[in-house]
Amino acid sequence: MKPTRSRELNEGESNEQDDLTGRISNAVGGDYFRVNHIGWDDLTEPLNLSRSNIKWSVTPSRKLTVTFSLVGAKATKEYQVSINFFCSTFSPSFGQFPTDGGGGACQTLTRQGVTRDSAEVELGVVLTDIHGNGSFAVVIGPVPSGTYELEFFARDGAGCNVNGGGGLATCPVDFQSPGPFGTATTITVP
Repeated sequence: MKPTRSRELNEGESNEQDDLTGRISNAVGGDYFRVNHIGWDDLTEPLNLSRSNIKWSVTPSRKLTVTFSLVGAKATKEYQVSINFFCSTFSPSFGQFPTDGGGGACQTLTRQGVTRDSAEVELGVVLTDIHGNGSFAVVIGPVPSGTYELEFFARDGAGCNVNGGGGLATCPVDFQSPGPFGTATTITVP
């Protein structure tokens, strides 16, 4: 299986956008998602929705690379980035990252009027600059082979569900993609 590739579109290059999910498909077959929905907890956090995005790619060696890019967010702020996996059961970890709650039966969550079973994995932090722009890239793996339905999101601060973190005050979700809650992208790991 060929790896899924992602890249930025050049100015003036044509692309197709699915208006429901914000998914962008380009000529090289790669995908990335615009951060096209404000989160389900804080609806007032600033963000340039048309320029912020999440890119991902999978290699044949079962490594998932994810890059979160925020544009026009609050200046000099930390946003913890995470993944919601929609599932019935989930492993205790995803690559080198522990699953919130330790895995097993997926937790029932209701957000934005939608109820789904999910498992969450915390990945890292985007720190924005004085203009509110920042990015974070992570390589996860090896990841177990399979097909994953998931949604990416960014929290209001850093330290939710991690040792030494900021606690519950940092857990609200500011941004999500594809969104709204329960709308998933599918990633297949060979």
